Amino acid sequence: MAITRDGKMAPFAVIIPLLLSIAGFVLAMLALFAGTGSQQQALEEYHLIAINMSDFGHDLVPTATSSGSQPTATSDDGFGWDDIQDGLNDIEGEITDQLNDIANDVADGLAKKLGISQWYSLHVMTACEGNFAPNATSPLTWYNTTNCTAQSPGVHFNLTDVLQKEIDAGPLKINATNIPIPDSIRETIDYLNSFLLAIFILYVLGSGFSGLSFLSCIIVLTLRRDSIGRGTTVINAALTALAALSLAIGSAIATAISKKGVSEINSAGDDAGISAVEGTKFMIISWVAFAVMFVALLFWSVSCCLPRRRRGFAAAYGEKGPRMSTDSSRGLLGIFRRRH
Repeated sequence: MAITRDGKMAPFAVIIPLLLSIAGFVLAMLALFAGTGSQQQALEEYHLIAINMSDFGHDLVPTATSSGSQPTATSDDGFGWDDIQDGLNDIEGEITDQLNDIANDVADGLAKKLGISQWYSLHVMTACEGNFAPNATSPLTWYNTTNCTAQSPGVHFNLTDVLQKEIDAGPLKINATNIPIPDSIRETIDYLNSFLLAIFILYVLGSGFSGLSFLSCIIVLTLRRDSIGRGTTVINAALTALAALSLAIGSAIATAISKKGVSEINSAGDDAGISAVEGTKFMIISWVAFAVMFVALLFWSVSCCLPRRRRGFAAAYGEKGPRMSTDSSRGLLGIFRRRH
């Protein structure tokens, strides 16, 4: 069966952009809804960025090579790091027999004692948190999600507020404003927050146009026409173009802010024990979603450019063209004869 018929695209060829549109729609929806609903755990690794807090405060716990240094008081008023000295003493007692393996156990023990999560992640519509399993230093560690915020376009994540709430609920009472989180990290998180609404809108548009392209292909197949007209081809090309454009811009913004955020946090958070990783899996499905819609756009663009057969009116209806008259009384010669 030929793909083209009389210079037009055959309906069965629509299966190609149909499958591509389905793939683009599903991938765009995965990127949009990762970290929400019942798939919080399964899709946690599809985040924009994850902040690792498992090593936060590592310099406060004495190690086998240290001289038993303790945190010093910073002020007599308010709560600061000196307020957790008793808590750290308890931690030291619990890990006395494990000082040789301190790199593997301190992170888990300190985070648990402070009552904070070991990681926090940003998705398009939510912010999630949890602990590493089986532990923070295992080579096969994975994200064990414990909580996510409610779905919200343009979600705003405030690390200091989250830490304060969790520390308040924990065994120690500390003022999070005195926790040494560099200002540049707060500014970087605010920078990420400022783009989340735009990313949300772009992925909604991308998934929406991908879905419309898919539905349009279904309609073309159900009409059972002998060929696809230019108008139908142009409409589908426009839908796939809008989907590809939205996904391209969304993916580009997400990739750029993720890379910049990771770089800034890792640079500023080294001394505080805070690090970050970009969401590689999120970037992959985002760019693949764009790629499949771009291929679908190429399909419809080529379809628009297929040469049409030029057939006259008479040839199209099987009629013979008008025959030249042989009547001698007609034309200039006939007029001359009638006058004479």
